Amino acid sequence: MAKLKIGVVPYMNAKPFIYGFQEKADKIDIVYGVPSALPQMLENDELDIILMPSIGYFRGAGYKIIPGSSIASNGLVESVKLFIKAPSINKIRTVALDKDSLTSCVLTKIILSKRHSLKPEYITLYDKRKIYNEYADAFLVIGDDAMKVREEGFTILDLGQEWYELVGLPFVYAVWVTKSESQLQGISELLIDAKKYGLKFVNEIADTEAERLKMGKNRCLWYLKESIKYNLGEQEIRGLKSFYDYALEIGEVREGVEIEFYNE
Repeated sequence: MAKLKIGVVPYMNAKPFIYGFQEKADKIDIVYGVPSALPQMLENDELDIILMPSIGYFRGAGYKIIPGSSIASNGLVESVKLFIKAPSINKIRTVALDKDSLTSCVLTKIILSKRHSLKPEYITLYDKRKIYNEYADAFLVIGDDAMKVREEGFTILDLGQEWYELVGLPFVYAVWVTKSESQLQGISELLIDAKKYGLKFVNEIADTEAERLKMGKNRCLWYLKESIKYNLGEQEIRGLKSFYDYALEIGEVREGVEIEFYNE
């Protein structure tokens, strides 16, 4: 029987989803990829399931969301930040967007447009080390890197908090997705059980991640337990729909996309 190939982001926030899979290496292959790379890997049939960036789902076709889990925040997220070099937010003219990101690039545009009435020029941030240079007025950085930037000299916008203040709903960064025609018996239960298992061992995960990232364990533990939310309930789905509506308004997605769930 072929192994199940699961694509996930390499960041700390995904580790509770896959912690239990290390004991199932004979049945499951875990493949790591940045958010901007995973959708194409699913499209090319290199993977069976991916942790799909929300905007990737709305831009794609022939995908369904596996219910029960997401990577979300309900306020501060800590790992999706806009680092502002300009003297004030209203002086932002150029924004460099993290090349690894899809969803947070669109979120940045929504926040700056709808919350701060700004329409800057957007360019790509290829090398995160260059955010300390002043070639842009603001820099979007995502994932573990966003938690490790030296913040002196920047004004910081946490985009999870900015979204919550704009909409009053959780923001969903990624969801489990497979192709509509997939035949994956028991996949919803497998992923939900894995999440529950990982969250039971969040202390152990925090230990490992603190060592890997050279960060304090308490900060990792707070992030995994408080900042990141892992469910996909009614409020998260409302937040996801709201994100689609805003993305449509600014021309980032096509009309008529529905949220469809995978039924085994």
